[in-house]
Formats: sequence, structure tokens, C-alpha cells
Amino acid sequence: MAFLGGGNPASIPEAEEIFAQTYEAIGRDKSHLRSILGDYSGPIGNEDLRSLAAEALALELNFPLTKEHIAFFNGSQNAFYFLLNAFSGTMPDGTFRRIGLPIVPEYIGYADQTNEAGVFAAFLPNVEQDGPNRFRYTLNAKQEYPDDLGVLVISRPTNPSGNVLSLREIKDLHSLCVKRKIPFLIDLAYGNPFPNLIGKEEPIHFSPGMVLSLSFSKIGLPGLRFGIVVADPPVIELLSSFAATGNLSAGNIGPAFARIFWKERTLEYLSNHILRPYYDTKLQMALEILEGVFQTEKIDYLIHKPLGGFFVWLYFPSISITNQELYELCKEESVTIVSGHYFFPGLVEHFSHREKCIRLTYCRSEEEIAYGSKILAQLVAKHS
Repeated sequence: MAFLGGGNPASIPEAEEIFAQTYEAIGRDKSHLRSILGDYSGPIGNEDLRSLAAEALALELNFPLTKEHIAFFNGSQNAFYFLLNAFSGTMPDGTFRRIGLPIVPEYIGYADQTNEAGVFAAFLPNVEQDGPNRFRYTLNAKQEYPDDLGVLVISRPTNPSGNVLSLREIKDLHSLCVKRKIPFLIDLAYGNPFPNLIGKEEPIHFSPGMVLSLSFSKIGLPGLRFGIVVADPPVIELLSSFAATGNLSAGNIGPAFARIFWKERTLEYLSNHILRPYYDTKLQMALEILEGVFQTEKIDYLIHKPLGGFFVWLYFPSISITNQELYELCKEESVTIVSGHYFFPGLVEHFSHREKCIRLTYCRSEEEIAYGSKILAQLVAKHS
């Protein structure tokens, strides 16, 4: 089997040793452990730890944050459910607001989060050649956005393509949101300040009007289900109201890890000295394998320039079957991939990338990537 379709982070021994030491430290503090296991936290986390988070993140995000800017959730996906539904759909005044995706493809997890149908409005990117067998999506600077948008949403780096919007593009989108008085949601699950898988791109800093979503999942702790929202205090108050009934409590295990990480500045070391070098090496290995088998099979392919995250986004211009059909054929050969058609919610225009792109993870072993790449290349060659 080659599981090249999932979103799990890689198993990295150096990172797992840090996690084990942190877990043991939590267990040794018996009085604190009793509170962690036996007490409910507040709906968006306890105030002392939110203050600690604000202090730590203020340095990383270059803004004087307070606990009123911070909310904890059971994973960033949980937070996005509340956020997307708060700013889209039927409003109290009877108007209908949509979620703007200024560039697609975009994260698969947003599509099924909303309570009402027809809330996504997606906009086509520019597609630019970026060297041999490489391309890159960029924001369409001439795009005119409709008046019914209630929020703009991006991920940086983008899941699935590994794209990282430039700070110029971020500034333009933020200015639009400020002008229209709508929030700008930025999903930083793979971005800064942790795990900081943004290649050579500049980090995002917080500004009023932004809603930043952070997660411990991609540092290697998806089982903790710990997400952090950084936003203006009125947005945090709104989220607290949702969380009080939707979650009751933010949980204590993730925040217990976070307390130690922030006090010991573990996340900076983990991100920049363990995770980034590891994933950079894994990416180069995966690209060498993929391009080797693609060229052996003489297939027509383009790879989105992988600027961040841990996925490879592939476009097969000459393939004669859809990406969903390709998924089914790969599955028959014990190879899992993700069909790209899932990553375009709300797009009404025709765009060949929707039917001809797939997403692969490079977090798996070299053997799995080699086997899966060979099967994939043979199937694409057969159906081109």
C-alpha cells in the first residue's frame, strides 16, 4: 500500500522525543495534572494561559496582543465551523452573505462546514509558468469581488497546492476587507509562527480585521486537537458565545503542552531546526522520485511550485480521464491519492485544473512514495 492521499504529518523522531519529554513533564506535576484531567476549562480556554499565549504570539505576530485577542479550540477545523457560519448565510437583517475564496484551489475542509448551501464564491487564479514542468497560481489583481461577500478566506501555505501568497497579495486582500468592513480569515495551519513551513516567503503579522487560525496538528500533534484563533476582541467574544454551547470547554491537554512550549520557547526551535529541514529534505526526495518516473513514462505533467506545506499538487494536461477516475484506478492498485476536484467549492467557471489535478503527500516513506509514483505514472501514461 502507498497512502499518498492523507494529511497526517510525518513521524519525526527528534520531534517525537520533544513531545514525549513534554508529556512526561505534565505527568510529573501531580497537582497540575489533577486540574488538567479533572476540571473543565473555559469555553475558549482559561485566562491565564490565553494571556501567556498573547505574550508569546505578540512577538511572533508583531502586534500588542492581549488575552482578549486569543481563543482556544478543539482544533482549527472546529473554530472554522463557527467562523464560517458566523459570517455567511442569512444574516439577521435578511441579507445573504457568501464566503469569498479569492484564489482556488483551496482547502478541502471548508466546503462542508456551512449550515446553508450556496455560500461559497470562488475566483480563478492566474496560472503562470515557473520553469520546466513548473507552474504557480497567483492572485488575479484585476478581480472584481461581488458586494454580497461576508468574509474572505485563504490558507497560507495553501492546502493543496503549497502556494504561499505574497505579502503584497495579502495586503491587497486585507485592504479590500477593511474597506468593506468584513473579516479576513487566514488559515496558518502550515504557516508561521509554527510549523513555519513557508519556504523563503515572509511571515504574516497580525493586523486589525484579520482572523488568524493556528494549529498544533502540523507540528506533529494532530491527536491533541488544539487550535488557536487570533482576532479582534469582538470576534473573540462572538466565538466565546458559540463555544459555550457548541463545545462547553476548550479542553486541557493541548493547552498543557502549549504552556510548556511557550515558557521554554520550544516551538521556535522545533519549527526552524527540526521540522523545516526535515520537510525540505522530504520534498526534494519526493520530487526526484516523481519526476524520474514521469520522465521514464514520458507523460505530460506540471507541478505547482512547492513553496510550503507538505503536499505536491500535480497537473496532467493530456490525461483523458478525470482525476476522480484516476483516483479509483490508483485505489485498485493499492495507492491512495486525493482527487483535485474537491478543492474548488463555489467555482462556476470551467477550469481544467479542477478535473486534471491531484494532491499527494510527501510525508510517507521513500518506499511508499516510490511505489505510488510508479503506479501513478503508469496509469497516467495509459490514459493520455
